Amino acid sequence: MQKLINNESNKKVAYVENIKDIYKIKDLPSKKLCIIKTNFHDLNPLKKFIQKFPNIEFWLTAKEISRKNIIQANGYGVKNVLPYPFDIKVIRDFFKKNSSEINDSKYSCDMYNCLKGLNVMIVDDNELNVELLVETISNAGLNIHTFTKPLEALEMIKHNSFDLFLLDVMMPEMSGFELAKEIKKSSLNKDALFMFISAFSDAETKIAGFDLGSCAYIDKPFDINVVRSQVLNMLKTKQLRDAMNKTQDSFVAMVAHDLKSPVNAEIRALEILLNNTAHSENSNFNNEIISDLLQAAKYMKNLVNNILYKYKFENNFAALNKTHCSLKNIIEESITEIKYIVAEKQQNITFANKTKDSKVLIDCIEIKRVLNNLLSNSTEYAPRNSSIDLELSENSSCFIVSIKNRIKGNIPDNINDIFDKFVSFSKSSKCVNSGLGLYVAKKVIEAHNGAINAELIDDNIIKFTFSIPKEKFKSVKE
Repeated sequence: MQKLINNESNKKVAYVENIKDIYKIKDLPSKKLCIIKTNFHDLNPLKKFIQKFPNIEFWLTAKEISRKNIIQANGYGVKNVLPYPFDIKVIRDFFKKNSSEINDSKYSCDMYNCLKGLNVMIVDDNELNVELLVETISNAGLNIHTFTKPLEALEMIKHNSFDLFLLDVMMPEMSGFELAKEIKKSSLNKDALFMFISAFSDAETKIAGFDLGSCAYIDKPFDINVVRSQVLNMLKTKQLRDAMNKTQDSFVAMVAHDLKSPVNAEIRALEILLNNTAHSENSNFNNEIISDLLQAAKYMKNLVNNILYKYKFENNFAALNKTHCSLKNIIEESITEIKYIVAEKQQNITFANKTKDSKVLIDCIEIKRVLNNLLSNSTEYAPRNSSIDLELSENSSCFIVSIKNRIKGNIPDNINDIFDKFVSFSKSSKCVNSGLGLYVAKKVIEAHNGAINAELIDDNIIKFTFSIPKEKFKSVKE
């Protein structure tokens, strides 16, 4: 067996017939794998070697193996237990897998980093099992709390929140099933994940565990690599779910905040208009109020349209309806629609058309949505008494639209992050914005096979630019 192993592994494997012979291996630190033949009578020296050489994987091989033997070996940190004699192919598979894991080390590191700081509780009355579970998931940077007495764990659950519970099913004071029921009653932990770990592998017990809401049922003795993967992936799923819930709550709050101001303004304007109905000669005053109401309604309409477009795009319902349109005309219409807001802020819009013919095959409504979002963004963030400069130009392959204006407040370090969903710099600029307008604008332009970006001209001037390919209608003859 020793000769076969040396031939297969290029001397990267140590094999001993007795655990005491491990002391005789002078080049043990250079090995990747150590296989020890045993009868499981005296494994005490093994734990010291495993701790001393963490870069070596230790396996045991024996003629007779019981479930108790495997649990005992796992408790010492042994990664694999093989029946003797074993197929030499398992060594080949080990080095093949080990090579693959080296290539994936960056991914594993990133996965561990994203879970750092999450809270996990392990409850098992067997201390060896607890130690093995801790060792299995300790590299992920988790905050791990362990208990061998369920009642002590229950006290901590009442005052602390956890992301995941690993529960043994059969324990003297309280079963894992009973503890899980108490966890679900806790206001701090009712949404936490939990897994059951047990030597009982019958279908009835497993079904009982899943009926309680367990996300996994792990049989003892367990494969530490499988358990690690289950734990980390469940935590990643929970983290993603929590992030989505948080984003959803933030989005609802932003939309509610965005709608509150124009709705309050409309209510106040209608109250004033109602109180002045007796003074019909004051038509200029009434017209001004009606104009304000109209602008507030247009603002809310644009916000609702952005929400609807986001929903359609992310659910694959959005489809372009392309027709032959003039970009010059669409820009001029967009400027006209925003002129009251520009006038109220004493801003000025200039438009330079550097094209001879700007007709192109596009979805006119969606491109106008882009322009409205960009112009609304400019008027919102540009200071009073400032200028907003538009330019329409072209090259051999596309039309190019740019909008440039000064900006108040601080601008993010990575300026193109503002095209992400729910991102804006409204807080630093003391403005109200849901962070959807630029996100929708980017999706529309990309759907037209175009590109959009933002750049800083200097410390307080921002320039948005988008391009649209010159896609023309084909003639009937063609």
